[in-house]
Amino acid sequence: MTMKYPSLDRLLESIGSVFDAYSVVLFCRNSAGTFDLTTSFSLGDSIRKGTKIEQGQGLVGWILKNNSPLVVEKFDEKNTFLGYYGAEQDEQIKVFVGCPLPGGRGALCMDSKKTYAFTSKDQRLLSLFAVVVAAIIDDVGEGGVSSREQALYRVLQQVYALREAHPKWTDFLNRYLALLAGASGYEYAFLVVSDEWGNNYLLEGSNKPFMSENVSARQSFSTGSGLLGWVFKKNQSVFFGDGKSELGRTPLFGRDIPGPVLNTLMAFPLKVHTRCRGVLVFGDRESRVISAEIKDFANMAADYLALFLENLYLRSKVRRFAPPSVTDPGDAPDFDNSDYHP
Repeated sequence: MTMKYPSLDRLLESIGSVFDAYSVVLFCRNSAGTFDLTTSFSLGDSIRKGTKIEQGQGLVGWILKNNSPLVVEKFDEKNTFLGYYGAEQDEQIKVFVGCPLPGGRGALCMDSKKTYAFTSKDQRLLSLFAVVVAAIIDDVGEGGVSSREQALYRVLQQVYALREAHPKWTDFLNRYLALLAGASGYEYAFLVVSDEWGNNYLLEGSNKPFMSENVSARQSFSTGSGLLGWVFKKNQSVFFGDGKSELGRTPLFGRDIPGPVLNTLMAFPLKVHTRCRGVLVFGDRESRVISAEIKDFANMAADYLALFLENLYLRSKVRRFAPPSVTDPGDAPDFDNSDYHP
């Protein structure tokens, strides 16, 4: 008998909303070695309840057999079998993406009726959700998810809902950073973004002011100096929080740029259109040990923001080159009049 995970039902619904998917399905290994449909979310009603899949059976079975992610951008319903709609599937699915759960415990997959709906970036973000799914299953098996993890999960749900509730970039960012700071317990959560050429960057937003009065608003900083410049150049995350790391002595923005002395920091590069175009930072003046749950939460929040910025970049390109009748300015954030420059 398949265990019930109410929190996973809500998580799959959130995943479907984030990616604008038609269906999201989760298969988990059972005691017999096959895989049960544990839970699902769909805009339709054609997913077969109680479905079981063996390794190698359909696209989901391929992921289970090879323990590898899969993106299918050109879906042929006549020759391709998903495995959860049945042999006579008529859902007009166009694209599919899925990834295995850690340890070969199952697969998390989603599909869409929209052509080219998913990218390799979406697949990487989905793999992070797969890690969260596995953690929830493990925790429930051990007696329940901790109250701390439940709180972080609820904040992630609020983060995913911001995009629809606050389409204006500035409003979205202010609320996003406030949510992250509150959930993590860190004093600061802020975003820096680079210029068009990647030579300089500026402070795009913060949950609260922290720069010295000697630093003018919208001042740019060189990507060749400071800890944040290193993150831009290397496109690598930085963590220090054990009170011993030498990175804590490195200035954030540059040697002569006044700013807060952060003894705990997490900095995540945000790749937009193949390049690091921003860095999301969590910081605190107190020395903290960065817990695994906070790091996972921050990493997922950063990946979601990178995906959001990628969508802003692509949509701004469409608006820039398409005829006025093709795009509706009311459907997208006003990039030209916002502070964000992709």
